[in-house]
Amino acid sequence: MRKFSKGFLRSLGLTETQAAVYLAALELGEAYMQELARKSGVKRTSIYNFIDELRERGLLTETVKKKRKVYSAIDPRQLLEIEKGRLAELERTMPELLAVQNRSKTKPSVRFYEGIDGLKQVYSDMLKEGQEILAFEDLEHMKAGVPKPFFDWFPPERARRGIPMNTITRDSVVAQQFTQNNAKLLRRTKLMKSADWRTDMEIYGNKVALISYRTKTPFCVLIEDPNIAETLRAVWKELWSNLKLPTLG
Repeated sequence: MRKFSKGFLRSLGLTETQAAVYLAALELGEAYMQELARKSGVKRTSIYNFIDELRERGLLTETVKKKRKVYSAIDPRQLLEIEKGRLAELERTMPELLAVQNRSKTKPSVRFYEGIDGLKQVYSDMLKEGQEILAFEDLEHMKAGVPKPFFDWFPPERARRGIPMNTITRDSVVAQQFTQNNAKLLRRTKLMKSADWRTDMEIYGNKVALISYRTKTPFCVLIEDPNIAETLRAVWKELWSNLKLPTLG
């Protein structure tokens, strides 16, 4: 079977086996299924799986001669005309597609991330956004729930990028020790005496990351919605301003 460049396959929107069958039909002019298989190097059983798709897309035509199906490839020049027609149709429907997109922007985007790799994606997104982070955090359970390199990686990297973090943190020995480095880590913290949270919430940009350490494998639900983010940001700020607790950092 011939090898095809990725650019060639992309231009036709075909897999390698589909392209081999199309070119075999193009070279033969007219061919029975057995001839297509022999010329293309693709098994007949495989061709049967996609021959109807090639017909529906207009790449092959099917006629019957002597009670047997005969296949012919469409003239390559017609392919260009077909694509021009599809492009014209796309241009006509573009206003409707954009209207659908605009409606979807009013709905929150919700994504789920699981495990350490998932959390790394979320924290990398915070760095990518580059905006101030407001957080509720339980450092004791975060430290216990993730590998030490990950726990140590984010704060200095965030500070290096000049992204400030203000956090209401559940009071614990770990939290008290950690906040001693607030100045270097571009953090401000207020400690809050509370029962275990085992969760973190990070508010940044139009996003809210809800992180849970209540199971063996941590996970995060990331919500992207400006109204939800702004509501929770307002709640956070109100609590921050009314906390009668020592401020560290």
